[in-house]
Amino acid sequence: MKYVLLALIGLFVAMYAYAVSTIEVLGDPDRTTVVWATDPNPARTKQVGIFEELNPDLEGLVDKSDATKLIVRCATDTGPDVVDIYDVFSLATFAEAGILMDLTPFADSLGFGLDDTYPPLREGLSYEGKQYRFPCNVHANAIIYNRKVLADHGAPLPQPDWTWEDFIESALAVRNKPSKSGETHIPFANWNSEWVFRDLLIGHGGDFFTADGLHSRLGEEVSVQAIELFRDMALKHDIMPTSAEAKSLSSQGGWGSGGIAWFFNQQAAYIHIGRWAIVQVPVYLKRNPDLVENIAAVALPRVPGHPSRGIVGTRAAGINAKTKNPEAAKRFLQYLASRDYGALIAADGDALPPNPELARTGEDLVNEHITDPAFHQPFIDAVDNGVTIKMSPFIEAQLVQRWALEAVEQVENGGDPRTAITRVADEIDNRIRQNLRRRPALQAKYEQVTGKPYRDDWWKDEIATR
Repeated sequence: MKYVLLALIGLFVAMYAYAVSTIEVLGDPDRTTVVWATDPNPARTKQVGIFEELNPDLEGLVDKSDATKLIVRCATDTGPDVVDIYDVFSLATFAEAGILMDLTPFADSLGFGLDDTYPPLREGLSYEGKQYRFPCNVHANAIIYNRKVLADHGAPLPQPDWTWEDFIESALAVRNKPSKSGETHIPFANWNSEWVFRDLLIGHGGDFFTADGLHSRLGEEVSVQAIELFRDMALKHDIMPTSAEAKSLSSQGGWGSGGIAWFFNQQAAYIHIGRWAIVQVPVYLKRNPDLVENIAAVALPRVPGHPSRGIVGTRAAGINAKTKNPEAAKRFLQYLASRDYGALIAADGDALPPNPELARTGEDLVNEHITDPAFHQPFIDAVDNGVTIKMSPFIEAQLVQRWALEAVEQVENGGDPRTAITRVADEIDNRIRQNLRRRPALQAKYEQVTGKPYRDDWWKDEIATR
């Protein structure tokens, strides 16, 4: 039965590869085509157009394929030339699958090396010491708030160096104090619970893994404190909708299409989000002509004893290891590092440009719709002060991401925060030990990382010394 199943899987892959290979790719026969797998943002058309102007011998085509299909397509030689990777979890998966080209040998000389972008992001562009991608944009979260909504409820405005306690006090005023206008507002427009928890984790001084990648840090007390604060905001103080509540409100049409719509329709006081959200401002200005004059941005609240800090992320492009146009793909990454491309990102509001020289101060990011430099500065500060999530080579990244999300959902549904997050830490640690027992390559990596010979019970010694 096992061999029959394997044969069927092989047949499916072969048929899929043949089917995709027969699809006609529309392009200019007189130019080399660079296919870029990215999101369906309308701005990509303009970005590709500038690329073609700068490289007349190349044609850029946007591939909006489902990311889940990319690994199969790339493995069967039918994938795009350039692939957007959205987070460190996906990077680890694509790198381990052999889908991405190692950029390390040539990235520096071609102008898209690790030193050509923001220092806190560099680790997130690499895996196992090798660079695999370069940013299309760079983002870290801040808090955007609506002065009009806060004033309507007599709620305190955010102040520099504020804490999460200050934030909760202001949000509670929005929830508890009747508005002068008679309208009801959501205190905190939660659009992504997982992102809120991650930033709380980093803000408390936590992370997913120890530096050597052999242990999860999610069982540490700071991690428990982070998810307890998340629980308090969602359930105890009731200042932000849970994921389930947000879906319910959206499906009922009561508050629009979700947290982002709630905020930009001026139905919420606060939102936790990156600068990329302002790409949508022109759409909402049609219904809310006073929107821009009412909104402002401020750094994430801090945990007492810690600076304001969150995660630095990126939508970043890698090169398909099996691309038939490697030199053209490299030129596309050179374009991403260029001032021409960076100027488009700054002007559109699509987070921060890859080149940090184009985002030194808020003045550099002023655009047509939001002309106040003070609005843009917190997002620059968030990137400069942020960190990248640490990944471990000893465990599957997608498993870690799924388990952490499940813990957040359990807490939203009333589960005990300590139990939920420490269970994930235990699952991660057990999986790492299991993987090490089964995979000689990981055992060699263990010896490289620790400088010690591998033993199946290695972890017992480490527990004893903690």
